[in-house]
Amino acid sequence: MTNNGKPVTVLATALVLAACLESAAFAQSNCKEVKGQLLDVFTAGAFSGTITNAGDLDGTSTETFTGSAPTPAPTVLSFTADFMLTTHQGQLKAAWVNLFDNATGLTTTMALINPSASTGRFAGATGVLYINGKAVSFAPFTVSAELAGQICYANR
Repeated sequence: MTNNGKPVTVLATALVLAACLESAAFAQSNCKEVKGQLLDVFTAGAFSGTITNAGDLDGTSTETFTGSAPTPAPTVLSFTADFMLTTHQGQLKAAWVNLFDNATGLTTTMALINPSASTGRFAGATGVLYINGKAVSFAPFTVSAELAGQICYANR
């Protein structure tokens, strides 16, 4: 610090200004945190269900299986699926990777949003959804899960 304190004052002012600009940029971002609930039922070879308490993402979902792979844990199944969420604002499509533990009923999923296949408000959107839950019934097979993640809209 110099005898008049100007370099410290200038640095402090610059840091405060940078923090304000960063906050303003985030506030104007097209990205939005996702939170909600998913209830899925397995029938006729696919899952279908509803997403609620998720704002823009409230709607009906379907997951169509596309593949599977072994895991090192004997009770854990790994599979992929095409995810489609239909809302009053369009369709959000994603590539879904899931792990399911048959012994505990626990499940976890990562769904990468497909910007070119999504429509309406979701056209061009990017991001990832995380779905964590548990099988709550085996007749019919039903999963209750929490939905989290981030969606970045192409347009506001």
